[in-house]
Amino acid sequence: MLIYYILSGGHHPFGDGFHCEYNIYEGKYNLEHVDDRVAKDLIEWMINKEPKQRPTVEEALAHPFFWDEDKRVDYLKWVGNQQEAVKCRDADPKLLEDMSQCAEGRSFSEWKTKLPTELVKKLDGNKKPYPENMLGLLRFIRVLLEHYSEDPVTGDLIQIFPDLFGCVYVFAKRYCWNSRPSLRKMFKRKDSGASAATCSSPFESKSSYTVPVQESKAPEKESESKAPEKESGFKAPEKESGCKNPEQEPGFKNPEKEYMFRNRTV
Repeated sequence: MLIYYILSGGHHPFGDGFHCEYNIYEGKYNLEHVDDRVAKDLIEWMINKEPKQRPTVEEALAHPFFWDEDKRVDYLKWVGNQQEAVKCRDADPKLLEDMSQCAEGRSFSEWKTKLPTELVKKLDGNKKPYPENMLGLLRFIRVLLEHYSEDPVTGDLIQIFPDLFGCVYVFAKRYCWNSRPSLRKMFKRKDSGASAATCSSPFESKSSYTVPVQESKAPEKESESKAPEKESGFKAPEKESGCKNPEQEPGFKNPEKEYMFRNRTV
C-alpha cells in the first residue's frame, strides 16, 4: 500500500476515512490514481487476496517496474522475436483485435508517423510493409535493434513511445508469453535468482472497489453455545494469526460501530 500511496500522491488503495477500514475488511480496492500499467501490476501482486501469492522482497525487486530503460528496450526486442511478431503480416485476427484494444489512444497507435520517414522506408524495403499495429511495431523494433543498432532512433524508443512497454508487458503476461524461455530469463534477478510473475489473467479493475484482496479467512458459523450476532449483522472476518475475535485485539476499531455512533439520533 505504501508504493501506491507514494505514486498516487497520498491516496490509499482502500479509500479514505471510515470507508478505508470498511473496504479493507470487505477486500475492495481502487487504483484509479495511478496510470502506470506496470506499477498497477506490481501493486495488485503485492495486495493479492492470497498471502502466499504475494511476492517476496526479492521477487518484487525483479518486477519490470524496477527495470531500467535499456532492459525495457531489450524486452521489446525479444517480444518482437516471438512467432506472433514474426508473422505480423499474417497474424491471427483475434490476436490483432485484442491488441488493438490495448493500443487504442496510445502513443504507438499510428507508429509510422512518429518515426523518420526514411528509416521506415528503409526497413520496409521492397517487401510487404510492416503493418501499422502493435505486432508490426514490435517486429520493426526487433529488426531495427538487430540490424540498424547505430541509428540514433534506437536510443529514443522509450521517449517516442512512452506507454509501449507497459502495454506490451501486460499483454504478454496475459497471454503467458513471458513464461516462454526466451522471455522468462529477463524476469530473473542475477543476484538472488528470484523471479517476477510471468503469467496471469488481466489485472485491471473494471469498477471502483470491486476486486477482493482480503487476507482473512471466511468467518465460520457460530455454534449455538456462543452469543448471537449483534442486530446489525456485522461480523469481522477471522485473521490467520489464530485470534478468533479481532475486537479483542489492541487498537481494533469496529467500522460499523463508528458509523452507527456518528449517525446516532440525539
